[in-house]
This record gives sequence, structure tokens and C-alpha cells, in this order.
Amino acid sequence: MIRQEYKWLTDTYVAHRGLFDKDNKIPENSIPAFARAAEQGFGIETDVQMSKDGVLVVFHDDTLKRMTGADGKLADYTFEELRKLRLDNTDCVIPTFEEFLSAANGVNLVVEIKTHEHIGEVEQKTYDALKNYKGHYCVESFNPFIIRWFKKHAKEVIRGTLSCAYDGAPWSKFKRNMLANLKLCKWNGSQFIAYDAATVATNKAVKKFRKKIPIICWTVRSQQQYDELHDHFDNMIFDSFVPERRDTILTK
Repeated sequence: MIRQEYKWLTDTYVAHRGLFDKDNKIPENSIPAFARAAEQGFGIETDVQMSKDGVLVVFHDDTLKRMTGADGKLADYTFEELRKLRLDNTDCVIPTFEEFLSAANGVNLVVEIKTHEHIGEVEQKTYDALKNYKGHYCVESFNPFIIRWFKKHAKEVIRGTLSCAYDGAPWSKFKRNMLANLKLCKWNGSQFIAYDAATVATNKAVKKFRKKIPIICWTVRSQQQYDELHDHFDNMIFDSFVPERRDTILTK
């Protein structure tokens, strides 16, 4: 039984980085992608990190190359410099977190805070911005210490651990096991788990946690994949297709 305060997490499918569509020049993590998801009633998953001069922006990769063609890491650019770049050969710019919240227009949000050093400033700024959002929201991260920050400093914010099998990660076997098998989730106060579609059905720790808290599967990329896996999770983060509406938004 999912606790009532977490119930919204499972009510509506979540569009990965917005409802983007490369074929129609709607790039991921862009204002048009967020507006499109909101218009269709989907929740939105997105990524938050900070520019060199302290502005929260929405962007997935640590480096700029894939989405803008620019060299180097996002964190080494000022906001003014980032604003001159364009997403995936379109007219879209890298949005601020505040612009994202406006475009999301009250739909459910799953906000991933990208891992970084000196935990505290990004988390506080994200928390402060989310306080004014008019819809439901939660935060998630692969970094267990980021989730721990919210447990200690913003207990009312629903928080969750992002994880996967970590096959091939350049870490010790001990560290891979700790993260893949969710060993720190009680310590950091995780209230949901977001787990990779590749192993969500086979990970024993996921099955154990699902008895108490919601499991969100990322990233589902076809209706067939959803149909094959849906018995193993409570909601999905999706991209590359528009799912058949079986979420409870249609039954309210």
C-alpha cells in the first residue's frame, strides 16, 4: 500500500526531460518540451545544475558538446555564456530552473539534482525555488549525499534515490554493490526509488523496497517495454514514444 502523501507519484506518467521530439525540433529539457508535456497532462522529469556564476539551469549532461556543440563543462560557463548557446540546432536556449517551473504549469515534477561537489548551495537554491511551485514535486539524485541533504534540511520535500546496476562503472565492487543494491536508501531517507528499466525486474533490493515505497522505472522507451515491465514498478519515466493513457489521470 502506497502512503497517501506519495500517491501522486504514481498517478501520472512522467515525461523524461519533457515531452521532447527531435523529429519536430523540440529538444530535450527545452521550454517547448516542458509546455508540450504539461499540455498533455504528463508529469515532467528534468535535470538541475548550476552555472559558474550561481544560476540554476536545466540541462542533463555535465558537458555541453552533445546538446549545444560547445566544448567543456556546463559548470565552467557563466549564465550569460550559456544563454548564447542553442539546443540541438534549434532556436531553443538552455532554460533557467525558474523558467522551467513556469512552463511546467503545475503538473507533477520529478527534479533530478545532478551530482556535484560542495553539496549545499545547489540544493538550497533548488529548494527555495520549489517552495513557490503550485503543483506536486519531488527531488531525486544518483548521489546519496544530495538526498541526505534534503532529509536533514528540507524534510517536507519528498526525496528519492536514482539507481541502476552500475555495470562497468569505474569504481570498486563494494561501491557498485552499495549503490546498485540501494544500501544507503534508509540512511538518506529515500521515500521512493527510481530504478533503471534494464534491471528493475530482477533487482532483489527493488522488490524489497517496493513493499514500502513507490518504485519509478526509468527510462521506458516503447509501449512494448512498458507492457513487459509494468508489473515491476508503480510508475514510469518515459521518452521516445507517447504512451497509451493508462495512468489514473484519466479516471479521476
